[in-house]
Amino acid sequence: MLAGNWAKLASFVALLPSLAVALPSSRDFNLDSSSLFIRDYIQPDVDNSKEYPFSLSPKPDSSRWPEGLHFAVDYYPSQWPEFLWEDDAAKMANATLSYARISEFDWAILEPTDGNYDWSLLDRSIEALHSEGVKVILGTPTATPPIWAVKDYDILGADAQGRQRRFGSRRHYSTSSPDFRKLSKRFVEAMAKRYGSHEAVIAWQIDNELGCHSTVRTYDRNAGKRYQGWLADKYNNNITLYNQMEGRVFWSSTYQSFDQIDLPMLEVTESSPAGRLDFYHFSSDMTIEYAKDQVNTIRKYSDKAITTNFMGAFLDFDHFKLARETGLDLTTWDSYPLGNAEQFPWISDINKIKYGRTGTPDFQALHHDLYRGVAGAAYNKTAGPFGIMEQQPGPVNWAPFNPSPKIGMVRLWQHETFAHGGSMSNIFRWRQVAFGQEQMHAAMLRRDNVPDHAYLEQQQVVNEDLPKMVSLFKSGSENQKRNVADNAPVQTKTEGQAEVALVFDYAAQWLMEAEPQSGTWDVDMEGFSDPSMQYLPLVFNWYTALRRLGLNIDVVGPTSKLEGYKMVVVPSMPVISKEFVETWSDYKGLTVFGPRSASKVAALSIPDGLPPSNGAVGDVLPMMVTRVETIKEGFGDMISYAGQQYNVSGWVEWIECERDGKNSSVSIEQSATYYGYRNGTPATCGNKEGDKETHYVSAYTPVEFLVSYLGDLAGKADVKTLLDETPQGSKTDLGADLRYRRNGNALWAFNYGPDEIELRAAPQGAKLLLGGEKGKIGPTGVAVWSLE
Repeated sequence: MLAGNWAKLASFVALLPSLAVALPSSRDFNLDSSSLFIRDYIQPDVDNSKEYPFSLSPKPDSSRWPEGLHFAVDYYPSQWPEFLWEDDAAKMANATLSYARISEFDWAILEPTDGNYDWSLLDRSIEALHSEGVKVILGTPTATPPIWAVKDYDILGADAQGRQRRFGSRRHYSTSSPDFRKLSKRFVEAMAKRYGSHEAVIAWQIDNELGCHSTVRTYDRNAGKRYQGWLADKYNNNITLYNQMEGRVFWSSTYQSFDQIDLPMLEVTESSPAGRLDFYHFSSDMTIEYAKDQVNTIRKYSDKAITTNFMGAFLDFDHFKLARETGLDLTTWDSYPLGNAEQFPWISDINKIKYGRTGTPDFQALHHDLYRGVAGAAYNKTAGPFGIMEQQPGPVNWAPFNPSPKIGMVRLWQHETFAHGGSMSNIFRWRQVAFGQEQMHAAMLRRDNVPDHAYLEQQQVVNEDLPKMVSLFKSGSENQKRNVADNAPVQTKTEGQAEVALVFDYAAQWLMEAEPQSGTWDVDMEGFSDPSMQYLPLVFNWYTALRRLGLNIDVVGPTSKLEGYKMVVVPSMPVISKEFVETWSDYKGLTVFGPRSASKVAALSIPDGLPPSNGAVGDVLPMMVTRVETIKEGFGDMISYAGQQYNVSGWVEWIECERDGKNSSVSIEQSATYYGYRNGTPATCGNKEGDKETHYVSAYTPVEFLVSYLGDLAGKADVKTLLDETPQGSKTDLGADLRYRRNGNALWAFNYGPDEIELRAAPQGAKLLLGGEKGKIGPTGVAVWSLE
């Protein structure tokens, strides 16, 4: 098949003699690597006549996405000669890769000039994949507007210094631009008309990594105009109300009309924190509005599943709100455990080295649970269908340092996806590309077309691991790999509940950015650099503590229903929304709030009297926050609890466990106190009224304190660990490296550490299916039990 195609390219290959390299031959991988450098050789063969009719069904529907465990890969046909496509597709099928995501960066190819479409390359690449049984996740390529759109239309965004973005990479558009919205919608509609009901298309991905490269908040002229209208709507077109709510009397910064208001940028010193917070909310809404526009356009012509690929540690827009308002059928995210761990300053240098080849034990897990919860928001449930759209295959190219994963980690990461209820593991990408910005990024195949570690480890999951787990699946056999992979565990739940919920609040991140009470104002970035407490590290500490206690956790949004949970933790929620008040007022159980919760009201101001604000925490927990300080590490401030002392830094509150003559019902002996400076004063408060018990933690505390404190509260709430134990504070601690996760009747264990670990006793009746021999689990190890 391949030999006949070589003649078509002989003249082109003759121009590249220096690139021709002989490869080791094998039965499955036997291409000459010189072919892999060929790019834009395909001649246009335009056929715009093919369109696929469809009947509309607009609401999210989990049945649009097939049940089961699915393996997939990211593939870029436009970057490879056409004679490779069918051979690549055959190899994908042979590797049990059911789906290939394609075309998310191909706008200039598919619409080479304004309004003129050339679908020929996409038609042929879809058919090549389909001929081998590989279905397509079709990406709308709107993250890469072509040069003609930049030159002929006003679409570009701008940074916080007002500098206009330029053409040449990606994500150079402004979601506030009417021109861009028109061009984007026109293209998506043409694409959806053509492929909406194509049998080879299994799903749609809208855009790519929305907001990546700090592009949610854009400071262009179009954003400024939309922002003025957004403010007028929010404040009922009442400029006096706006000035009052934002405290504009301070520094005489009042406005006389909404059309006078500029974007918060290039001010001499710190701009209004309330103004910045409004701008952050506005920017989130523009991203959601844009995404909704794409989903609604596709829904006119296609009843296939629609998703988008979210990112790790990215909080610039409200993902729960996006899922609710767009009605995504499933969520996916791009998991790069090493790249993400390396680039964040709040991960210690010690841990960056210790977990440099594995990723920190809870980074991927937290995002699995988060995006499972985000998916649930579309269905008004606590959880929904999700998967991985890009899994790190090896060294990436974009972090400060880019190490190779330890052998076995790609396998572990795939198991972890399934353990958290994910239905798809999609590895980025099929073959390492020889050019462009990502040429140093690893893939399933090396540049010379030889299988790399990610391919081999994915095959280990398919060929060795899943057959041992066949008893967990609805059907399939050891001799039918695709059947095994494509059938879900019998008890896999996308809407079930853990006993513990963690409430994740994107708006908390924005408020902490707007008013961190620490850091240095940087006019160039329009914000504070190096704040002492950030939302995501705070959440990680709380989530990690719960995981070290051996608990399953649902991560839910502020509007999610809470009934059925034995314990709810809220690491921080500075502004308690009326939606959360309505949800939480009906909750009967134990809740733990973290620092800064209920500390602000309105746009951004301190509640009447003292925090916490009335309406939620303030109504049920008699306490006051009388002072706040941010302190460096090394000040020696400590919290004492259960006979142990723990250093605290970053954010510390002075609290009193009484208000208006009423005392909190949990005695000081049962609470944590400050040790040393302010010795004996309360660090936590707690109160029980009827069947609602509420606790408050007043500082940015280390994980070890939270393991002990939350462990005791979990035991009090009658929560059970995954090993069927009652938590007993730090006595239940699994340690830094060992993690468990249950999905249905399957229980997984993972070892992120450098040493072999002794496993805890599995629940009674558990049957070991994979790993865990002799009761131990080695580095990068995975163990799986069936629970009767």
